[in-house]
Parts: sequence; structure tokens; C-alpha cells
Amino acid sequence: MKDILLVLMEGTPSGVKYSEVRDHLLAVKGVIAVHNLHIWALTMNQAVLSAHIAIDNSVDAQTVLREMTQACFSSYNFHSVTFQMERQADLKPGCKLCENPKK
Repeated sequence: MKDILLVLMEGTPSGVKYSEVRDHLLAVKGVIAVHNLHIWALTMNQAVLSAHIAIDNSVDAQTVLREMTQACFSSYNFHSVTFQMERQADLKPGCKLCENPKK
């Protein structure tokens, strides 16, 4: 029943820690910020991730995208990942969507 409720409420799947995934993405070379990060259970066996990723102007966006995608599929076994790549200049100070969620 708990698993069914988790899927219906589009909750974060058990065994996946939001802060751990965020830190893993931030560790990729060239990533400056991760915001609007959403992780939810599509089904009981399928987790999905989407995020906005701000990158340094000196790195190739495709290379960063490839590294993050591979890391998510190999480390967390996500069913699907979607990243919106942004340049550092696109970040808006004080953006409420860019803040980490409160527990």
C-alpha cells in the first residue's frame, strides 16, 4: 500500500536520496548549479529525474550532458532523465525555483 501511495503522489522513490543525487550532479566537471531538480516514482520500479543544469561557459554542454546522463543511469538506475542545460549567465539571483526543497 505504501508503494502504491508513493507512485500516486509522485513521491521520491525509496532508496534514492535527493541530496545525494544533487551532489553527484554537481560533481560533474563544469557544472556550477543544479536547480529545479525533480525525482519521482513513475511506477514502483521506474524512477524519473528532471533538472536544470547551469554550466560554466568554458565547457562543452554535450560533454557535460553525456557525463551526467551516464552517471544517472549507472549509479541510480533511472528509467528516464531530462536535463535542461543553461549557461551560468542565465541564473537569476533570488529565484524561488532554484532553492533546495525544505524538508
